Amino acid sequence: MDDMEQKSTVFVIEADRIWGNNIRNTLEIAGFQVQVFDSAESFLEEYEPGKPCCLVLSAELPGMSGLQLQDELLQQEIRPSIIFTSAESNVANSVKAMRSGAVDFLQKPFQDVELLARVQEAIDLNQFERQRHQQASFVSNRIDKLTRREKEVMDLVLEGLTNKEIASMLGLSHRTVELHRSRVMSKMKADSIVHLVKMTSEHQI
Repeated sequence: MDDMEQKSTVFVIEADRIWGNNIRNTLEIAGFQVQVFDSAESFLEEYEPGKPCCLVLSAELPGMSGLQLQDELLQQEIRPSIIFTSAESNVANSVKAMRSGAVDFLQKPFQDVELLARVQEAIDLNQFERQRHQQASFVSNRIDKLTRREKEVMDLVLEGLTNKEIASMLGLSHRTVELHRSRVMSKMKADSIVHLVKMTSEHQI
């Protein structure tokens, strides 16, 4: 099965066994694939970076806290989407979590419908990020196949210069620039200049 087609896993990281089981049951009844861990450390031992997933993460954990785990995961290129849960009303923690990219910070007790909505949102977000990363990899690989001169021509095309202007700037004939430009479009698999601009702009982002 292609990596992008793998079913997402919801990782529940919750030290309170009752809460962990309740969240698992709610999610499994709704059809989600779930794994439960009682600490951040036990989760990290089994976690495979880049796999499709989201986290339902308790802010209060023994050892490494939920916020510390979020900081650890922020170092990854494709980090999982995180929904925090907390038994405490801590504005500072919720603000920090949200500023670091958390989908939500749910105060216990929360409604099942709220949890399910946030989990689906987190999975959709993770899928989007994985698709964007894959597309960026495709574009990067195509750019790597360009010669130095082709990259120079592409950069000038992206700046909006005409073939005549590029030829004058690089000291090439008009025909040579046309050939380089054609090869750029072919290697980049771009069907128009607009497509090339969009592709390279998203890659830079």
